[in-house]
Amino acid sequence: MIKEVNHACEKLNEKLGISVSLPNPGKKTRQAASVCNFVAGAGLAAAGIALSSKWCIVLGGIGVISSVVLRQESGLENDEG
Repeated sequence: MIKEVNHACEKLNEKLGISVSLPNPGKKTRQAASVCNFVAGAGLAAAGIALSSKWCIVLGGIGVISSVVLRQESGLENDEG
C-alpha cells in the first residue's frame, strides 16, 4: 500500500511540476510504527471505556486497526520482493 501511495504522489508531482520525494520505510520502521500504534490505540480505547468517551474508543479502534495493517504490510514485504 505504501508503494502505491508513493507512486500516486510521484504522478501528481510530475503533473504539478514539483519535486517531492517521500520516504520508503523499511520493515523494522513499519514494525516499530505498528507497535506504537497498537499501544496508543489500546490506551485510547481503554481510556474511552473508563471515561465513557465514544471518541476515544473510536480513535483507539482506528489506532489498533492501523497497527494490524502495518504489521501485515511488514510481513508481506518478504513475499513481494
